[in-house]
Amino acid sequence: MKNFWLFVVMFVFLSVTGAFAEENAKYRVAVSDLIVSDLVPAKQAEIVKNSSLIADIENAIRNGRKFELLTRRGSALEAIRKEQEFAASEFAAGDAAASGNIANAQSLVQVEVLQFNFGRSSVKVPNLQNKFKVSDHCSIELSVQIIDTERGVVTGSFPIKASSSAGQSVANGVGAANRSILDSTLEKAAGSLANMLSDTIFPIMVIAVKNQDIWINRGNDSGMKVGEVFEVFEPGESLIDPVTGEDLGSTETHVADVKVTRINPKASIVQMVKGDPAVISAGYILRRPVK
Repeated sequence: MKNFWLFVVMFVFLSVTGAFAEENAKYRVAVSDLIVSDLVPAKQAEIVKNSSLIADIENAIRNGRKFELLTRRGSALEAIRKEQEFAASEFAAGDAAASGNIANAQSLVQVEVLQFNFGRSSVKVPNLQNKFKVSDHCSIELSVQIIDTERGVVTGSFPIKASSSAGQSVANGVGAANRSILDSTLEKAAGSLANMLSDTIFPIMVIAVKNQDIWINRGNDSGMKVGEVFEVFEPGESLIDPVTGEDLGSTETHVADVKVTRINPKASIVQMVKGDPAVISAGYILRRPVK
């Protein structure tokens, strides 16, 4: 009888903890292999293909702590497959990794490089041998699609642009562009992408209004800055295509502009720049202005 009740207790415990883990599991995303447009010159395409862009994007997504990031890099998947084969072999102790099951991503982040330019411009200094005025620069333009892997539907699409440059300096010879300019540009692009991904899957929303303070569901890991301005939209009725029955989203009415005044660990405060706080309530959506 004692063993019976022990079994019951363990069964209930495992059921509850399993359900709790499922309920609190993070949304799973993966970043696909980089696509580089044929419009990017071959030399520049080679640089960006061999760059840290995908790694920077993965780091930015992981550091945001809103998603469970799954790898889709070929080298990593091959290493996992080999480890699973080893775990299933007679040489392994226990059954770790032997099941061979890899979690599925709920959304796939597909990144295409539309434009990329990294290099150094130079001008010969008159009357000085082997002296050049040099300036390093880097710019990148991405097209990003968020794809629902269950339905194959593009749930979000947005552009990302980033650039960096260094002031002019005098050098002995032309030389190569400073790698730090490239790294800085890629990190900027990755950070913007991670923020846009979060805003696409988990929109910035009003959670409470207290007098002049409007509380939103973003904290200090969201990439927001004090003083940044957002547009506030009132969500409306669903838009359904009468022919296909497809859900096209919902109507939205721009009701106000707000400015970030305080950023807390998990929630932040914005205040009115344009509009009346009395018309705003929980559930309203904030979006960055389209530039």
